[in-house]
Amino acid sequence: MENREIERLLDEAAQSALLETLTMRDVSAQIISEEGDVVVGSGGPIIVVDPVDGTTNLARGLKPAVTCISVSENNRLSGTIAALVADIYNGETWTAEKNRGAYLDSKPIHIAPAKPIQSALISVGMSKILKLERMTPLLVNCRHIRMLGSSANELSLVASGILDAHIDIRGTLRVTDVAAALTIIREAGGVYAVNGVINGDFFLIREATLELVATSTPQLLEKLLYLTKS
Repeated sequence: MENREIERLLDEAAQSALLETLTMRDVSAQIISEEGDVVVGSGGPIIVVDPVDGTTNLARGLKPAVTCISVSENNRLSGTIAALVADIYNGETWTAEKNRGAYLDSKPIHIAPAKPIQSALISVGMSKILKLERMTPLLVNCRHIRMLGSSANELSLVASGILDAHIDIRGTLRVTDVAAALTIIREAGGVYAVNGVINGDFFLIREATLELVATSTPQLLEKLLYLTKS
């Protein structure tokens, strides 16, 4: 079986398991999912889902791969009231509630202290569409670059203080990949820019894509936005 077919089956199985669980628990909601939008029960709040973020990793047996879920009172990121990112391999779970902080397995987490950009540990999304002309200044000025293959996981690691920043300027990053993790970053004290707008808001629509720079501090955010500007 080809990897693409394996990835499709994994995504479909994860989506089915999620919908089955919500139905069994009598949840009524509008599901915005990478695998297709669904109304569960009689509808209600918006639940944004990526059943598997890092499907290619999971299909090859690589880590990380996570499940992302967030709940919004309206159809915008700013309306998000709760979020969860769960590691499929080991069960580690990042959570956040609006104005109540962020947690990893029920223990409070916070972003890393400020540090010079040269020593910052930064993850990037670079597959498929490189945009090397914008990435080159980053690669020249930053000595510690990583690419893990799961934006939600990488953003959660920023919230945990393990990574200092995550950058994805391809313009293909999906709302379903990041809605939960951005809420966790915000509650952990981090900052981000969406399409170049600091703390930018966006509609929770499956088809929407964006550019993202998320960091531990405003100073680092400004420097990375400058280095990767178009």
